[in-house]
Amino acid sequence: MSEYQYYEFQSVDRRLTQSEQEALSKLSSRAQISSSKAIFVYSYGDFPGQEKQLLIKYFDAMFYIANWGSLQLMFRFPKGLIDVELMRKYCVEDIVEVSEINDFVILEISINEEEGFDGWIEGEGSLSSLIGSRQEILQGDYRLLYLAWLKAITYLDELNDEDEDERDDDDEDDDANDEEEGLEPPVPPNFGKLSSSLQAFIDIFEVDEHLLKAAISASVTKPSIPESSMKEAIKKLARSEVDTFLLRLVKGEANLSVELSKKLSGMIEVKQDDNPGKRTIRQLLESAKKAEIEEEYTKKELAKAARIRELEALAKRETAAWEDIDALIQKGTSKSYDEVVPLLLKLRDLADHQNEKVKFLKRLQQLHDQYSSRSGLKRRLLIANL
Repeated sequence: MSEYQYYEFQSVDRRLTQSEQEALSKLSSRAQISSSKAIFVYSYGDFPGQEKQLLIKYFDAMFYIANWGSLQLMFRFPKGLIDVELMRKYCVEDIVEVSEINDFVILEISINEEEGFDGWIEGEGSLSSLIGSRQEILQGDYRLLYLAWLKAITYLDELNDEDEDERDDDDEDDDANDEEEGLEPPVPPNFGKLSSSLQAFIDIFEVDEHLLKAAISASVTKPSIPESSMKEAIKKLARSEVDTFLLRLVKGEANLSVELSKKLSGMIEVKQDDNPGKRTIRQLLESAKKAEIEEEYTKKELAKAARIRELEALAKRETAAWEDIDALIQKGTSKSYDEVVPLLLKLRDLADHQNEKVKFLKRLQQLHDQYSSRSGLKRRLLIANL
């Protein structure tokens, strides 16, 4: 398998200058540079720069994927607009990390699947589908971090399963218990309707659907703040504050609406009803496993019921089915012989269902005797174990 590495950086809050674009172009002959984006694709070799440093200096978001199993998403935020302490509640060492560098907060989500990815992978378009979550976080919506935490505990649980036979039993039990007894972080509200960027994260990072359902069952719906309340809050702003915001608006400052919204929301008394996260990791994982087993059982039962209905329908025309088989064999073509086999297999299943296997075998033997000279038919019946 050939190597594939895809790096993409995007700038949201500002455009890159011409000199910045030229500096980025010098990093690699493979660079695709614009005023808002930089893409580097490698089929051999490595990226010559430091991804995080490049993000801090120029960009607001970065996405990386390699076909050997590496997946990374980073967002850069202005420090004053982010609740760093709340974000850190979702951190998992080496997987979900939050750091403060200069005037920025960096969210980094990294996964390394040891067995690599199955099938063809493509990085193009991934960051554009994910980047909406950066704005959601700026607006105080931390659902992405909770999803990243879910992926992290699933990933660690899988690693524990893989290492199970290689570690000392006593030590393993102690470590696993300590980890799985940890509490989940606060469950953000409004998981009932996911944005396209959150759904993209679930798809790209392959968040377990059963764990997701078990986890977000505790999510509440947070009511939006009425426009009338916002208007009342605006009236309470001092004239000097209004003038300052208007001047900054004229200058085109990034994220001004986020800053103003946070200020106004802070002036409005809103009832908080968020789930603080009281379940243990073990409880979540067990709930997800139970849901998976129940779903699989339901699928099997539905398939079984559908099969019974199909067999009962066949039973009503069993005689006609045998006549169809005779007519097809009489045609003597490869196509007609190909149609005989699935019909016989269905009749065999019907015989098993009706506990009349001896009757079926007797009728099948008659076919063999009657058409013993049809080599094409006999070959097909042999392959189908008929």
